[in-house]
Amino acid sequence: MDRRTFTFGMLALPILGGTAAWGAGVDVAPINSYLKRLRAAEGNFVQVNANGSRQTGRFTLAKPGRIRFEYDRPKGAMVIADGKWVGVFDPKSNRNPTRYPLERTPLQILLRDDISLAEPGFVLGATRDPTGTHITVVDPRMPKEGRLVISFADNPIMLREWVVQTKSGERTAVSLTNLKPLTSVNGSLFNIELAAAEYR
Repeated sequence: MDRRTFTFGMLALPILGGTAAWGAGVDVAPINSYLKRLRAAEGNFVQVNANGSRQTGRFTLAKPGRIRFEYDRPKGAMVIADGKWVGVFDPKSNRNPTRYPLERTPLQILLRDDISLAEPGFVLGATRDPTGTHITVVDPRMPKEGRLVISFADNPIMLREWVVQTKSGERTAVSLTNLKPLTSVNGSLFNIELAAAEYR
């Protein structure tokens, strides 16, 4: 598997930062409350990469800063964020996982404790259609580097998908299914060192 394809949807994307303009005509306050309440969850995902390839798997998240993606194929492919670093496990490599600072990836915005859609400079706009509500955000420090569209189902509100578009126009979508909130999570799931030891 090509490392760039494997990591693109999770890591090779612009950072996301704070937020501002609420979408004209769309009340995103309930979604803002939902994001603040969402502390831990698990489910399935489908990642559609910029080249059209698809990858599937399961994920577990626990705020602040922790998430684990386990890909169905190739076996052993994972992405783990431990609150500070993101480790990318490539089964075609015999080396230790490649690490990236969490704050330099789009994952950090979804995993923040203090996420707020009212933060200045973050939200470009919001729309609503029969599939749900779609909120477009950028990093206010680098607004020309790319954008992220986060989609939510309505009634009940639920995180459904995020789509990243880079400044070059490449798009990667990660769709979620069977999202289940959790009251507790095994912290060892997010231990990159432990996963690396088991990986060897």
